[in-house]
Amino acid sequence: MNKMEGQVWLGLLTFLMSEHCQTSYQLNSSNQAAILKLRSHFNPTIINQLPVLVDLQRYLEELSIMSVPASRPPLILEQLPELYTCHEATCSGKWAAIAEAHFRSIFCMSSDRLRKQAEKFIATYDMDVMADLMAEPPRCENCGELAAKRCSSCATSWYCGRECQVKHWSKHKSACKTLSEALKQKSSS
Repeated sequence: MNKMEGQVWLGLLTFLMSEHCQTSYQLNSSNQAAILKLRSHFNPTIINQLPVLVDLQRYLEELSIMSVPASRPPLILEQLPELYTCHEATCSGKWAAIAEAHFRSIFCMSSDRLRKQAEKFIATYDMDVMADLMAEPPRCENCGELAAKRCSSCATSWYCGRECQVKHWSKHKSACKTLSEALKQKSSS
């Protein structure tokens, strides 16, 4: 038995033999059948290498002759539409205006609000550290190929070459300017 197999067996022993598991794990016939499948994996070699598994083997033998207790009735949750009813009464006929207000406040940010949001992101995330933590290599913002260069102003967008950066500039321009201004303000303070 290798180390990983031993750790799995010890984990099962700890889990199945713990008092917390036995009191909170609802045992039904399908759970019992799944747990009892472990019996086929026991052999004298495993018991010789990990003698503490004798307790688990004994538990499985007892479980095989034990009858499964009747299951408890399922918990029934009932939703009460009180919140919806309250909103329906106060906002009836105003849904379009509410949606418009939310759209303006969430999706149509002013440049000042966008700048403040960029400052928060810059304060939170150091782009060089974030680049080192990326699981896969960065991709070009324009074509999706592997990228080797970043925007020199904001250092957030990656490109495979100058051509793609120039093609993508019209989309990246406003965010880049906002981020680079926030970076300048952060470095000056």
